[in-house]
Amino acid sequence: MNRFSRLLLPLVLSITLVGCQHLKSETLLNRLTGPGTLRVGIAGDTPPLAYTKDGTITGLESKLAAGLARFSNKTLEMVELPRPELAQALYDKKIDIIMAGLTAADAQEEKLAITEPYLITGQVALVHLDVYKQLGSGTHNLTAPKVRLGVVTDTTGDVLIKGLKPQGKTTRFNSASEGVQALIDNGIDAFVFDMPANCYYAALYVDKGLTPGTTPLTREQLVWGVRPEDQELLKTANRYLAVIVKSGELLSLLERSIPFFKNTAYSPKP
Repeated sequence: MNRFSRLLLPLVLSITLVGCQHLKSETLLNRLTGPGTLRVGIAGDTPPLAYTKDGTITGLESKLAAGLARFSNKTLEMVELPRPELAQALYDKKIDIIMAGLTAADAQEEKLAITEPYLITGQVALVHLDVYKQLGSGTHNLTAPKVRLGVVTDTTGDVLIKGLKPQGKTTRFNSASEGVQALIDNGIDAFVFDMPANCYYAALYVDKGLTPGTTPLTREQLVWGVRPEDQELLKTANRYLAVIVKSGELLSLLERSIPFFKNTAYSPKP
């Protein structure tokens, strides 16, 4: 079992306890309420959680959204919006739920009601394989002189690196793709960003020798957000999570959707 899976175990236990005693009544409720539409707000800017491929939104969140719609006996409508517009669209009742790689901290800042987390994640360093031991397993060497770091401006990774006060140069980029390209071009030594995204980019550019650090540098909860008054949808979403945790479906989706989530030749041995 790798570090990410061990991080997932407390989450599995907590979600399983929430609502599992209500599963039979939820099934009956779904039969009684009949069909309707579940409008899911999503931003296609967070691969592998949610991104556009061949003109269609795909990724982990789209799979979970489809599962929640089936569980709710609803027809799924995906509403793609710029990330800054999602919360207002929710309050304006243009969408019913946000499923977009949303952190608990960001959701609470918008005063949203949040589900149980579906993934415990964090910031990790994306590096070249030949310096993995030096830069991919913690913060100590990241702050050393002459180590060139990259972050996306005003992200959790940016805040983290500012707090660490590295002695080397830090370059701030407008997007993750710019930071990853700078790493490929040897303009920086490590790119600090969200774990799922850095795992995705490592798999995308494995031929360039990139690999993700597997030691989270922060601890963050990914959740879904609903309007505070929409307690029924909140309960339904949490019950859906309880079901897919108990069945093992959530873990399977995580392993299939996030490269390097399981042990690989590029990740350290447990």
